[in-house]
Formats: sequence, C-alpha cells, structure tokens
Amino acid sequence: MTDSTEIEKTIQVYEELAEDYCKAHSDIAEIKNIADNFLKKLKGKKVLDIGCGPGRDAKYFSENGLEVTGIDLTSSFVEIASQNAPKAKFIKMDMRKLEFPENTFDGIWACASFLHIPKKDAKNTLLEFRRVLKPKGLLYLSVKQGTEEKFVKKEEYKGRFKFFAFYTEDEFKDLIKSRNFKILEKVIDEKRDLWVNIFAIKE
Repeated sequence: MTDSTEIEKTIQVYEELAEDYCKAHSDIAEIKNIADNFLKKLKGKKVLDIGCGPGRDAKYFSENGLEVTGIDLTSSFVEIASQNAPKAKFIKMDMRKLEFPENTFDGIWACASFLHIPKKDAKNTLLEFRRVLKPKGLLYLSVKQGTEEKFVKKEEYKGRFKFFAFYTEDEFKDLIKSRNFKILEKVIDEKRDLWVNIFAIKE
C-alpha cells in the first residue's frame, strides 16, 4: 500500500468513529501527568498540538494560559475541538506538510499521532516539526513500543483497521536524535499498551 492509502484509511476510521473516540478519550486524567510535565518544561506560550483529535489536550493547555493551535486531518475532530476548546485555534492540516513559517512555536505536542506516519516519512516529518519550532523549542512525542508497521484491528474500531508504526525505545530515540533534537527525558507508560513518551528540544 502507498503511504497516502495507509493514512487515508486511518483518517477514514477516525471520521467514522469520531463520536466513539470522543467518549473514550475525553478525560485529561488519562494523560495529565505527561501534560503537566510538558507545561513544566515549556519555555514560552505558543504551542502546536499535532493530531489534536477532539481537543482534550488543547483545552487543558489553553486553560493553563497557553496559545494553542491544533491540527488534525480528521475533519470531524477539527469541528469538535473548536467547540470543546474555544480558546484554541484549529485547522485541518497534514503534519507532514506544516503550513507555518519557521520558528513559529515554543512547543510541539504530538500525543498518539506521529505513530500513524509510515516510517519512511518519519524523518521528513520530524524535519517539519523542527522547522516550525523556535530554537530550544520543546518537542513531545509518543508512540507504541514494537517493531512493525501494520494495520491493527481492535474491538473498539468496530471491524475497522488503523495503521500504526511501532518503535523500539532505542529506535525511536535514534530517530529523534538524527533530526538534531536533544532528548531531555523518556517516560515509559505501561498502564495500557506499552507507550514510549519522549521530551526533546531543538538543538
């Protein structure tokens, strides 16, 4: 399958199950300790929420005084997020082709979104993240631990499939460092699936 097919199919599943996703992931408690860590490390107020979903995290950040721009390729999420987080701004946009000038944001928050990008697009996507971050800007990324790239079927997807790129911890760290980011901290979350959370800064 082509990259675009992998992403298009995944976006279609999010569109079809948008309401279910909102209900399942509406509570900031699910990610609050990581979000608070981001707030603590961030220097500045302008944040880009990449793969913002229905706006749960953008709402939390905007309520904590940040200027948040959220992007997502799922139209339904952009609409829902605009209602859920009225203080933030939301745009339908592809993270692989960010439509912002260089050095725009103090921080990037990409929670459970980068993992839908095929690995052969990963380095160029990170270069886009780097481009729009200010010098010493903060980057947060999370992926699921593993070694494959594949379509995954789960009961919550109601017979549908989403594409995921899985990473080992070392593979993920090496990828981030290869794009001239300095890793500040890694957090392994074993509550549900094994998540690898990385905080890094633009060097």
